[in-house]
Amino acid sequence: MEGFTYSNLFDTKGIEYIVVIIFLLLLIPFWVIVNRKSEVVQHIQQGIRVLTTNFLRIPKGLFFSPNHTWMYLEKSGQAKIGLDDFLQNVLGEISILHLKSTGDTVKKGEVLAIIEQGGKQLRVHSPLSGEIVAANVPLEDAVSGTNELEAGWLYSIVPASWQKETSGFLLGAEAANWFTDEITRLKDFLNINLARQAGVSTVLAFQEGGELEPNPLEKMDAGIWDEFQNEFMEEQR
Repeated sequence: MEGFTYSNLFDTKGIEYIVVIIFLLLLIPFWVIVNRKSEVVQHIQQGIRVLTTNFLRIPKGLFFSPNHTWMYLEKSGQAKIGLDDFLQNVLGEISILHLKSTGDTVKKGEVLAIIEQGGKQLRVHSPLSGEIVAANVPLEDAVSGTNELEAGWLYSIVPASWQKETSGFLLGAEAANWFTDEITRLKDFLNINLARQAGVSTVLAFQEGGELEPNPLEKMDAGIWDEFQNEFMEEQR
């Protein structure tokens, strides 16, 4: 037919369009996979940050005890006490059993409460002597985590001799340095105890980069919890 020109799609630009379409179809699943990996990496990094000193809550004005409790002296003269952020991030989700009530008197080092998780327990020692004037029995914030560490207090106490009994406690930069040492000590503690359980000389218990996984004691047995009690929660100054 005169004046009619036939153009084959594959002889012109059409083939280029098809190549582009195929490329995009291949790129989409690749992008999805990469994005998912990125989300996983971010999740891991967020977990790691929980157990680095820079991301622990170490508010100014709080006195930190070597048995991993804190004390805050209020203007009224009463002192609130609670669990430090290191302890909360090491254990995972916990429940608290209060052993003392309003009106009770306690001595420094006396057991105030029991931390419980799936049949495992840790004893919480009082950082102060005095009379208990309030108990935070529900303790919902401390169990699930809170933006303000002070909101997760255990008891409010009228201290008998707070200056003398807190002379060995830590504040500010000194507390931050101590938490760094505690994280290092925890790594060594876990390696030794996991290796002992496995019957080997050493075991890789941490994520890449040598950082602790979040809540490392959450899935460990009562034996390691007992050892943790002796190593980290019985020390007094």
